[in-house]
Amino acid sequence: MIAPLLLAIALTGTAPDAPESPSAAPEAPSIAPDTEIQIEEPVAGGDHSGWRHAVGLGAHSTTFFSREGSQYTFHSGSVGYLGSIGRRGAFVHAFLLLPLQARQDGHVYATSNYYSTRTGGDLLAGPEWRWTVRGVEAEAGPGLHGTFIYLPGKSGYRDFSAMPLGAGAGAVLRWDTRRERLSRVVVVGTYASVAYDFYDPMHAEDLKHGFTVRVGAIFGLGARR
Repeated sequence: MIAPLLLAIALTGTAPDAPESPSAAPEAPSIAPDTEIQIEEPVAGGDHSGWRHAVGLGAHSTTFFSREGSQYTFHSGSVGYLGSIGRRGAFVHAFLLLPLQARQDGHVYATSNYYSTRTGGDLLAGPEWRWTVRGVEAEAGPGLHGTFIYLPGKSGYRDFSAMPLGAGAGAVLRWDTRRERLSRVVVVGTYASVAYDFYDPMHAEDLKHGFTVRVGAIFGLGARR
């Protein structure tokens, strides 16, 4: 063994290479002490972002006071759309009206007896805020308001159409049904709004001011799953 080794050294001038040792395992990447790790936490009270859509069904009541001291009140059935976006966003409530009963200075009349067409609309829109109250999502905000009632009179009776404009506020409460449609939570709930109407371009010289109240139930889509 020694003789061949000496012979190899003599011929090459160098000793043969030693076998390579196993390479060391790669070091795990280190995190600098000043590096912050961002961890997203769930929004307190639930996720209130995104759109909300619902169909509303309920009662609508609007009252006008004339400059001569008379009072006119119309009670209507209503069906419409309630939509909103964002934790701090905007909302719109748009309803179709079917006037059912009219009151004038304490006298009550069925609108079907005096008007050939009974229809109308109501719109409330403005900024809104959402939060959670004991597991129920709440939403509320102020807005601009307008009502339009179209009541052409039957033969022998006077027409009555009005468009009171003003400002008001609306609120919605939603309950999660734990069902899902279109990747969204199905919700049920209730809505309500009030408004003070101070101008009517159709009766600017007659109607002085009025009030509008809406209340009803909703069925729609809430947050995304």
